[in-house]
Amino acid sequence: MAFAGLLFPILGYFFIALWGLLGLLKVAVTILTHPFTALKKTTREIPPACLLDPALGSHEYVTANGLKFHCVCAGDTSKPLMLLLHGFPEFWFSWRHQLKAFSKDYHVVAVDMRGYGDSDKPDGVASYTLDKLGKDIADLIPALGYSACVLVGHDWGGAVAWRVADTNPELIDKLVIMNCPHLSIMGQELTNGWGQLLKSWYIFMFQVPWLPEFTIGLHDYRNFNAIFRGRKAGVKNRDQFPAEVVEAYKYSFSRPGGLTGPINYILLVFVASSVEGPSVKTTMWRVTQRYPELVDRHIVLNCPHGRFEI
Repeated sequence: MAFAGLLFPILGYFFIALWGLLGLLKVAVTILTHPFTALKKTTREIPPACLLDPALGSHEYVTANGLKFHCVCAGDTSKPLMLLLHGFPEFWFSWRHQLKAFSKDYHVVAVDMRGYGDSDKPDGVASYTLDKLGKDIADLIPALGYSACVLVGHDWGGAVAWRVADTNPELIDKLVIMNCPHLSIMGQELTNGWGQLLKSWYIFMFQVPWLPEFTIGLHDYRNFNAIFRGRKAGVKNRDQFPAEVVEAYKYSFSRPGGLTGPINYILLVFVASSVEGPSVKTTMWRVTQRYPELVDRHIVLNCPHGRFEI
């Protein structure tokens, strides 16, 4: 029997139990060692000024696939559409530099994906299938007034962009994917051996109920400080991420339901038993070599996977 047919679900439940126990232990230690700060939460009712900067574009709401999507739009609507799809844990603000850089030549739209930011957040893991996520974008393009676009996706946004390209190629003039292999290739990498499976540990950790949201929220969402400014896990040019920028991410994800939808993206990878989601550490070189006729490959040095916006 193939590795995916037998070992993947067995190992999957093993890793879920393992990461659940380790996560609970970490939470317990954190609370015991920092009893007065670990559970601290700040009520963030007013967005940081950087999220309201008019130089980034206008904030609009567009209905597509039965949901309301929050979009930030820059550039003349008479120009071609460039649609930007973010990853996890990000939102439209991750594209702030691209909104400025490309608005001279395109009508640039950065969208909060389903479940993120100010877009609608339907309940239930089943609301976050890749088919539904792809349909969101396929409907959003004509809802924005265009018949096709330059579609740019990073991480989970890349997974959705691949799906749109597969199901509605007529909607795409050009496709730009960052750090996300084609889904069928990712499935092969994840189920045909140990290497990619072990590198995708986070998928199993996120299957544990309530624990990911609780852990990320500890110390008033201090994890975002580590993501952007930490010496081990953070980006190299930390000066590009001042306190206000980090606070923008905390504001978005600390709001009610701010983490539930994003985590549902990852939950569905295992729940659906259809390994379609991207991994943080997949070997992009090997993946792109398999289909050289489909892609132009460009490597950006010293650019961490999750923080492409430098």
